Amino acid sequence: MYTLYLDRDSFLHKLDPRVKIIGSFLGIIAFILFNSPSLLFVLFLTIVLTLVLIGKIHIREIFTVLKPLIPIAIVAMIIWPFILKPWYFGLFIGAGYGIRLLSVALLTLGLIMTTSQKDLVLGFIRMGMPYEIGLTLTIALRYIPTLYMLTQTIMDAQKSRGLELEKGNFFQRARNTVPVLIPLIVASIKTAHELSIALESRAFGASKRRTFLYDIKMEMKDYISFGVLIVLFLFALYVRYYLEIGYVKLF
Repeated sequence: MYTLYLDRDSFLHKLDPRVKIIGSFLGIIAFILFNSPSLLFVLFLTIVLTLVLIGKIHIREIFTVLKPLIPIAIVAMIIWPFILKPWYFGLFIGAGYGIRLLSVALLTLGLIMTTSQKDLVLGFIRMGMPYEIGLTLTIALRYIPTLYMLTQTIMDAQKSRGLELEKGNFFQRARNTVPVLIPLIVASIKTAHELSIALESRAFGASKRRTFLYDIKMEMKDYISFGVLIVLFLFALYVRYYLEIGYVKLF
């Protein structure tokens, strides 16, 4: 089992999970509003600085979690010059979409890196979400790094047996992923089966009313932080729709 959560003594870690969940959601909406690469890059740097200064997350740790998504962002940048003309305008817009992809991923991953699993579950439940859905969503987020590290382990094991994943054309590389996908699917099914046994052994679903040994409570710093997030989101709407800044018309 692997986890992205980093136990640090920071202001961001101590915030109520409901504030961080709502803040991540508003941040994703804000990134969807804009497509200008320059503005999106500034917002991306703002998230990075927030995690570094307020969350005490190192740059190296941020790069580690974003590394698997960098090739996808590059592909998104390369595709747009074939869609929009002239090609440099398409590359400009593609850069914005690539930065947006990394930013949205960093918002989600930053939430996981600064919030423990039990706090995430409690945050979703206290926001009115049924316990089963909250637990399912949290488990899904929890297993993303697990499956990623499992994939890396399988790839290293197959490389040690002589499998060349990086050589050949596109179709050859796609064919070489079969020895990786099959063990990954089998391991995923086994992990899901073990998880179901663990839930049943703890009598999950036996009682409709749940109690909690540990609970969360909003404090003054949480209300202030929530208010700041709302003001920033309203300011983003003002910039986008009233000042008409940060959006480039495609056609």
